[in-house]
Amino acid sequence: MPHLAYFDCLAGASGDMILGALVDAGVPLEKLQETANCLGIAGVQLSAQHVKRGEFFAVKVDVHAPPEHAHRHLHHIEAIIDQANLPAPIRDQATQVFRRLAEAEAKVHHTTPEKIHFHEVGAVDAIVDVTCSVAGLHYLGVEEVAVSVFPLGGGTIKCEHGLIPVPAPATLELLRGFPARPGPVESELVTPTGAAILTTLAKPGAQPTFVPQQIGCGAGTREHENLSNVLRVFIGETAVAETADTAILLETNIDNMNPEFYPYVIERLLEAGAMDAFLIPIIMKKGRPGILLSALLPPEKAKTVLAVIYAETTTLGIRMRNVNRHKLRRWQERRHTSLGEVEIKFAEWRTPEGRLRQTFSPEFESCKILARQHALPLREVYERLRQELQI
Repeated sequence: MPHLAYFDCLAGASGDMILGALVDAGVPLEKLQETANCLGIAGVQLSAQHVKRGEFFAVKVDVHAPPEHAHRHLHHIEAIIDQANLPAPIRDQATQVFRRLAEAEAKVHHTTPEKIHFHEVGAVDAIVDVTCSVAGLHYLGVEEVAVSVFPLGGGTIKCEHGLIPVPAPATLELLRGFPARPGPVESELVTPTGAAILTTLAKPGAQPTFVPQQIGCGAGTREHENLSNVLRVFIGETAVAETADTAILLETNIDNMNPEFYPYVIERLLEAGAMDAFLIPIIMKKGRPGILLSALLPPEKAKTVLAVIYAETTTLGIRMRNVNRHKLRRWQERRHTSLGEVEIKFAEWRTPEGRLRQTFSPEFESCKILARQHALPLREVYERLRQELQI
């Protein structure tokens, strides 16, 4: 069953607090050190110690690196991560974190992500915090991340540009769409690095139902009066196989567009965040043949997807409605077979009697690659994998 990591932000979140929580939850410090070594940055050393913050015993992780004066741009950080000898999912997610951070900084400073000059968050310790956090979740087998309400703190902090209010503008931009609350102390509780990691890997929404199996507690550096400066993480399994959510369905009828454009429109809609996009032939008024274009998407992607439809099609109006979805718990795993590695898609549901059922299917793109590599018919690859895996 899929593993979930739930971050309980009692006193906010920072890169070192996330690492401390993951180490306390079972990630060996040696594994994080191996990840840091893969970045190719000389002199980086991680250390961990058990400390007490208020009523909590927690792990404090520190990243030690030689002093430097380099101010990196996004492409510098992407190059460091891209050349690292790490699994592709870890590199991809770490890059996504910094890309999201650059987009937030760019919006605040009215520029582009590529022109952003990273200061504190471009330092070696921030790069290590992000990459090792992603690697730690990967080590624990986490497939889904959720986060509690963020406490925003208050007051001011001193940074490269002088005194700025808490939360910092870029931090607040990163937290857009996520539940947050003021206080409870006059201090910076959520750092840009912590906000970037958690808001990139997690999704805003209702708190999940799950069965905790491992618990970790990470310590921050400061001591707050009447507030234990810790971040907790619960690693567990989802308690139910089925989930429900609300999506938006966009529809429009089109009868005056070059049909060669439709595949490109579908591609653009999926790139813009649509979960599904499809075409249905219809007969419109005056007996003219037309196309019903439909797109299913998360509510937060509505503006982006609408803009794509208006830009790429001839429509003059779009119907919108909320739809309730009931869906099975789904995830993917990579398995070794006699034909090579293959991605397997799993789904689970419960019968009316409460029994858990599971189905699996080899992922099409993986099977297509294997069929070409071994000069086998695609249907034979499917059959051999089903017989061999017997999951």
